[in-house]
Amino acid sequence: MNIKVSIAIFVLLSFFNLGAVSNVTHGDRNSFDILENNIKTVSEFEENGVKLQYKTRENIEKEIFRIKKQLNSNINGDYTEINENQFQFLNDNFHIDIKTWDEDKYNYVEIKLINKDVRYSTLDLKNMLQKIEDEKSEDKQYFFYYKGKRAKEDSNYSINKLLNKNKVQKASLLEISNGYSGTGNLSNGDKINFALIKYNTGSNVIIGMPTIFELY
Repeated sequence: MNIKVSIAIFVLLSFFNLGAVSNVTHGDRNSFDILENNIKTVSEFEENGVKLQYKTRENIEKEIFRIKKQLNSNINGDYTEINENQFQFLNDNFHIDIKTWDEDKYNYVEIKLINKDVRYSTLDLKNMLQKIEDEKSEDKQYFFYYKGKRAKEDSNYSINKLLNKNKVQKASLLEISNGYSGTGNLSNGDKINFALIKYNTGSNVIIGMPTIFELY
């Protein structure tokens, strides 16, 4: 591994002081919740989010009506219809985007909730979206996302120490135009995607599980 890439990996992974994660199992707290809380200690919260995808055999018009009813009863906001297959709910903190499409005998639903309020964790956001599920929702999948600003470096934290202590496995790194992106596994096997991106306004550290679903 050349010096440039070694330094880049060190800088990027130095943000991931995940000591608490090594003790987490599938039966404990959501592993991304632990990860998010640790990253918040080395970055300034900017936004986080959760995406829910599922399929249903329910009539799509009925499904859309049900989703709108659930959102209206639980979240205050303004409703905007983009087209017959996409609509949004917006307020000062939340941006909720809902898309639907049909494929074979199923209708598919994607609900993406982006939050700007530091008081809400991704676990809180997941709990909100779980209220939309019903007994007809199949193959439910959740994606988690966090973005922080002005991450701090710890020059005394070596990459080997970080990987060994936190049991981050199969870590890999890719250089991109404005920073670095990487993947790895937490100690419980959960896959994560992370990035260190430089903008004119500063640097951002971004994490996702299993992938980062927002553009950066």
